[in-house]
Amino acid sequence: MLTIKNPKTFDWANMSLHDCCEGNAMDSHFTLRLFNLLEGKIEEEMPSVIPLLENVLSPANEIFSDMEYNGLDVAPDKLDDVGRELRIDTVNQMDDLYVFSEVETGDNLSSMNDLREVLYTREGGFELYPPDKTAKGIPSVSAPTLKIILEDVSEELSNR
Repeated sequence: MLTIKNPKTFDWANMSLHDCCEGNAMDSHFTLRLFNLLEGKIEEEMPSVIPLLENVLSPANEIFSDMEYNGLDVAPDKLDDVGRELRIDTVNQMDDLYVFSEVETGDNLSSMNDLREVLYTREGGFELYPPDKTAKGIPSVSAPTLKIILEDVSEELSNR
């Protein structure tokens, strides 16, 4: 059986054909076993997902495998245009936040520390209760956490 101590430093280019074939066979074997296990679980516990798998995801596999194998054509000038538009949109959205008295002119809303202060800890800030904390126990300002805050605020406003 092929044992690789450190896949980052292993010399994959000079692997023997025998080891390569054995590794591919093991990959195929365990992938099939995993597929059969998951297929049974899905059929038992989530039968409503089967049409999605059959009608959407399976046909999409061919398209995604072609993209993975052949790559994607990217127009660098179009990509630059999209990047520029996103940066402008982000700056405009950030500027819109400065109309709130809780956000001070010197606040850098791209800074996690400043954002944490504005949302949670500053007296006179929004003084929200953090719905989530990081692994270190610090109030989170991650995208999923900000989404929770936005949903809570939207719900609160709609109930008024």
